[in-house]
Amino acid sequence: MYTQFGHGMVSGGQRMMDGGLGFGGFGILSTVGFIIVAAAVVGLIIWALARKSTRPGAAVPGPTAADTALAIARERLARGEIDPEQYTAIATALTGPPSVPVTSG
Repeated sequence: MYTQFGHGMVSGGQRMMDGGLGFGGFGILSTVGFIIVAAAVVGLIIWALARKSTRPGAAVPGPTAADTALAIARERLARGEIDPEQYTAIATALTGPPSVPVTSG
């Protein structure tokens, strides 16, 4: 004797859903499919986060204008285009006066 109970039929104490296969009639296939889709989503998220963190220029900023100007001044000093006093004046203008420790006497 079969009696309607919820979404399945009850016969002799057993519950049969969708012909007894479960998961909408696909059985193990839907479980495997879910695992594959879930793994693909997790992999896509990991890939996107890894790509974002290793993008060139994203983590390390480039040199500032003062750094570039100071490098040019060093090159000009090395080529003899400016003398050390001129280089010191340029470096001071770009970076500020050098800090000298104050000693109390």
